[in-house]
Order: sequence, then C-alpha cells, then structure tokens
Amino acid sequence: MFLQMARWWVTPEPDASFLQFRERSVRDGAWLTYVVAAVVASYAAATWERPHRSAILVLLAIAIFGGYLTSRLPAAAIMRSRWREPFFLAWTVADLVLVAAVVGSDGGDWSPLRAIFFLPLFFAALSYPPCSVAATGVLSVLAYLAAALLGGHATAETLAVFSALLSTAAVMGVSQAVNRERQRGELQSLSRSDPLTGALNRRGFTERFEAELSDHVRHDGRPLGLIVVDLDDFKVVNDTRGHAAGDDLLCEVAATLAADLRPSDVLGRLGGDEFAVLLPEAGPGELRAAAARLEQRLGRVAAASIGLAALPVDGLCAEDLHRAADADLYRAKQRRVEREAPRVVA
Repeated sequence: MFLQMARWWVTPEPDASFLQFRERSVRDGAWLTYVVAAVVASYAAATWERPHRSAILVLLAIAIFGGYLTSRLPAAAIMRSRWREPFFLAWTVADLVLVAAVVGSDGGDWSPLRAIFFLPLFFAALSYPPCSVAATGVLSVLAYLAAALLGGHATAETLAVFSALLSTAAVMGVSQAVNRERQRGELQSLSRSDPLTGALNRRGFTERFEAELSDHVRHDGRPLGLIVVDLDDFKVVNDTRGHAAGDDLLCEVAATLAADLRPSDVLGRLGGDEFAVLLPEAGPGELRAAAARLEQRLGRVAAASIGLAALPVDGLCAEDLHRAADADLYRAKQRRVEREAPRVVA
C-alpha cells in the first residue's frame, strides 16, 4: 500500500498536452488576480471610511502589475524547463504575501477578505503536482496566521478554527492532485502500450528509444543494442486459423520475448507481427548472444526472423539503427528462403 501511494505521489513525466495545460494556467492565474483585485477594490471603495483603504489599493495595484508581468513571461519555455515548479511556487508565495498584507490591513481576523486564502489552494489543486499543493497549503496557513496577528484582533479560537479549515482544504487539494496525477499516469501508460500484448506500442517504444539515445550521450558512449523480430508467414495463421488464433500467437510471442529480457530491456510491438527489443549497455557480443537466445525460444512458438543493430557501430540515431536492423532482418529472411527452397538435381 505504501509503495502504491508513493507511485501516486510521483508526478508522471509531463507530455505535450500537460505542458500546454500548465502554460494556459499561467494566463488563467493572471486573470484570477485581476478578478480578485476588482472585487477587493470594490469592497475597499464601499468601506472607504475604514482605515488603510489607500494602502489596500496600492497593494492591489502591485498585484495587478505582478499578474500582468507574469502573463508576459515566456510561459512555454518555463513549462518545459526544470524551473516550472519553482516558478509556480514563487508565484504562490508572492500572492500569499500580498493577500496577507491586504487582510492584515483590513483588520486581520475581522476581515471578510480572509476567505481569499482559499483561492491559491483551489488554484494549486487544479494544476499543481501533489507536493506543490501540500506546500501551498502550509504556506496558506502561515500567511493567514501572519495576517491575523498583523490585524491585531486574533483570538485563539478563531485562529484554530480558520487554520483547521485551511488545513482541511489543503488535504482535499492534495488528494485531488494525487488522483489527477494517478489518472494522468494511467492514461499515459495506456497511450504508450499495445492493448493486445501489453508491450510498448510504436509511440512508447520510440520515446524510450530516444531516452536511451540521450543516455548514450550523457554516459559517454554507453552501448545500446536493437533487435527487430518479424514473424514468418503470420498471414497464413490468420487466413487458415482465424484472427483470434493470430492474436493468441502475438500474445504468446510477446510473453516469450519478455521472459528472456532483463529489467532494463525494452520490448515493443511496432505493428502487425513486428516486435523490437532495446538492450541498454549491450555491445555487439552481448547483442548477438541475446538474439540467439531469443531465436531459440521463439523457435518453440513460431517461425521468426531476427535483425540486429548496435550503437554506435551501425548508426548514431534511431533511424539509422532501425534501417540497419531491418537490413539484417531482410538478409535473415533471404537465408531462410534459400534454406527452405527445394534443390534441383541435374
């Protein structure tokens, strides 16, 4: 159970759609700032006889200017950088400081504006990862306590009740964020997996391939092997035994390939009856040995041809390695045809 909760807490690797959503949330957050500032300005005008109205308007002007500056930042670049979460947390801190100053100027715990402390929590729960939502909750409680003490009218009872309400909202926000991240992770997994065999689909395999190529660069030339597998005469199985039998054969082939792989190896179904395997840190010798084992295992299940390619011997990019492995696969098929061709006796 603990490990499952830990997996839910970890934010899945962001995809393009999620990054676009976070980018739009910057604009939405800026508009939320404008709306809240307009509401508070109307409240200040309606209660102008009370103290510190001018100070509140100055704080609102700072908030509006900060929202405008934030909306003008290169959001797309920030969302794709390692500064994405620090940016949102810094924005949250700045907002909470301004809210605390406004609420403190309006009487602290006597001010109806203290309800604003819930808004950063709601905004965080909609778009932040769980850890950032939790941090926002803690910061919101601290900012409220500072505003209440600044206002000078706080009592132990009101401090306890409102802090408890903020904390409850924070817990609910974290729960919502955990559920959202879990669902997003499940959708990402489904979008990258072949529903029939459970192996990675072409998209998922391509992404892992690119990640392994990046590791090759970062780790100063770490070797990488690619094996492509194509079932021989698979169409005959579909035509003579039916598509259900063909599906069963594909599942059995995938299970056979997966049974001989290391945890670090990657199995993908590229389409139809074509499979591929990535073997990190496998040089040409290890690659040939792994291919021989797979060919032997597959021989008990179905006739198949295998092609190999090794990084950097056969290429430095995914396209070159696929091309080299496909060429080796074609040669293997040709050899099979030559072996099975009937000999002509003169």
